[in-house]
Amino acid sequence: MARSAQCRACRADLHVCKLCEFHARGIANECREPIAERVVDKTRANFCGYYKPRPGAYTPGLSAAGAEAALAALFGEAEPPATQADATRSALDALFRKD
Repeated sequence: MARSAQCRACRADLHVCKLCEFHARGIANECREPIAERVVDKTRANFCGYYKPRPGAYTPGLSAAGAEAALAALFGEAEPPATQADATRSALDALFRKD
């Protein structure tokens, strides 16, 4: 993976320690590769030659609907505003009488 590789969706750097198979908190330099140079910022692109992408390293954040629900809960609203997907799902449930 190139040092300048970025996520197509959010343009976040991908060649970063936190997404590497060797990254491990709680050990020296937070890296299991003993001869790798120290990288201070584990969230920014770097030139480490030992970088190996870790499967499953990415965990997505909240979706727009999830964020709206979290805000509604935070401010004590009864329910978040319905989205088009919610309205469509409700119409399908009513059509097929799914409770």
